[in-house]
Amino acid sequence: MDKKERIVLAFLFVISCIYSFVMPEGSIEKIENVPEITIFIEGAVNTKLSYDHDPTISEIFKDIHIENSYGFDENYCLSSQDVFYIPAGEQLISLNSATKEELMTIKGIGEKKAAAIIEQRNQERFQTIEDIMKVSGIGEKTYLKIREQLCL
Repeated sequence: MDKKERIVLAFLFVISCIYSFVMPEGSIEKIENVPEITIFIEGAVNTKLSYDHDPTISEIFKDIHIENSYGFDENYCLSSQDVFYIPAGEQLISLNSATKEELMTIKGIGEKKAAAIIEQRNQERFQTIEDIMKVSGIGEKTYLKIREQLCL
């Protein structure tokens, strides 16, 4: 590299350094990271809602224009990527108040699982239908089969 090329490179380097220091702040846009909380609604309504905060169930029902007649705790907050299931059936079985015999009418729920559901709700009331997956022996596969018959 000869002397002229070195001078040109040094000159360009100095110019770029000066420009980066004197560039007005107004021309630099500030990027705000606003989190987008996405909630997937399934069942009676199938949609996707986006929020800038963790929404409560009350907000969800307000935004989809449906009355909460299912017994959901309206103060319960959902998190991003949650799937919120709203039952579509008419003869629903309440997770928070059904008897053992009523729970056993659900296909796939026998005496032991019904007892486990009652034990779980005695420890902590169900806030969402998805909470049934906290019961030992009820995984996502079983939940997906029975969720249409459940309410809170």
